[in-house]
Amino acid sequence: MSRILDRFIKAVNSINHWVGYITAFLLPVIILIVSYEVVMRYFFNAPTIWAWDVNIQLLAVMVFLGGGYTLMQNGHVRVDLWYGKLSPRGKARADVISSPLFFLFFIILLWKGGEMTLDSIAEREVMSTILAPPLYPLKIIFTAGVFLFFLQGVVMLILDLRTAFSKEKNS
Repeated sequence: MSRILDRFIKAVNSINHWVGYITAFLLPVIILIVSYEVVMRYFFNAPTIWAWDVNIQLLAVMVFLGGGYTLMQNGHVRVDLWYGKLSPRGKARADVISSPLFFLFFIILLWKGGEMTLDSIAEREVMSTILAPPLYPLKIIFTAGVFLFFLQGVVMLILDLRTAFSKEKNS
């Protein structure tokens, strides 16, 4: 059983690592598009109709797909009044105790987000802007990102359970 869990942990960590790494390359693209828009708007008095829409979608992709990676890196914000003073075992136990809230939230988010995504695909939803780019691909990415975040939460729970109930005295 332990080997299966180790493979699962390695697979989820690997997927979230690569998704996070690849989506990080969207930031320079966003910067270039913003720079282009600024130059066109203020130097040539010729603003684009596409830059804002494209940047919104690229930033959304970064946020949606970056959650699992950020969780893997322990990069999410915590209230550190007492948590930071705990031992690794104490932190793991606190995380195990709070994990039902995490999973409840993400199960609801997957359920409702999945429904929203399916509706968007069926309607071929578009953004309500002049350019009107399709919105349903972004909602598919949202649902995939929530799923990857959820899987990373499962990995973190497994690791926390191992730490919380380990036999080592130094934990």
